Amino acid sequence: MFSFNLLTIVSSIVNLLALAWIIKRYFLGAIIRIMNERREKIEAAMKEAEKKLQEAEDLRKQREAQLAQARDEAAKIIKEAVDTAEKMKRDITAKAEEEAEKIIVKAHEIATAERKRVLETAKKEVLAFSRLIIKEFFKRFLPVEAEELLISQFAESLDSAIANIKSDNIEEVKFISPDNVSSQLKKKIEDKLRSLLPGNWKFIFDVDPSIGLGFKLFIGEFLIDHSLDYHLSQIYETIREVENI
Repeated sequence: MFSFNLLTIVSSIVNLLALAWIIKRYFLGAIIRIMNERREKIEAAMKEAEKKLQEAEDLRKQREAQLAQARDEAAKIIKEAVDTAEKMKRDITAKAEEEAEKIIVKAHEIATAERKRVLETAKKEVLAFSRLIIKEFFKRFLPVEAEELLISQFAESLDSAIANIKSDNIEEVKFISPDNVSSQLKKKIEDKLRSLLPGNWKFIFDVDPSIGLGFKLFIGEFLIDHSLDYHLSQIYETIREVENI
């Protein structure tokens, strides 16, 4: 009994060793290789997974950065648009105010020019009408010599007007009346002028019906105006100042 059992044990051990040798010889290397390959595949898969996760994280961060940049750019664009709109609004308002100011100034200039034109027209009409009335009055109610008498009286009052005129460089003196006067009056006027203005100047007597009444006296470049138009103009300007037209 004991011998059988020992033999069986020895046989089993031999078989086990033989099986172990066979497994090691033919199967263990393959198993180890397969396990190593699987381990390497698992490690490679894990590394690939980690790489993908890192790429995903990088993409997420990149996307967040792009979104942040896009938000910043959008905010910048909106701010620029608002600033541009505000500037355009200010420019349009300023331009509108400037244009309105120009229109007001232009309207004022036009109104002033029109007012001046109307006043000048009215002045001419008033002067013409006044001259006509005065001339008609002289013709109807005063003697023919009244006009010459008026010129003579005006000429007699030249002393103060001529007193301040320097006669050194005077070459010509011209006396202009609305009508041809008598030679006696011409002589009287010339004598009066030569008594007031020494020198060898030339005396000219001329006629200008537009004067109306009175006379104009040119002493060189200096003018003494005693014409009806001049005095009517002075009266008209005085009335305008009084009425604050």
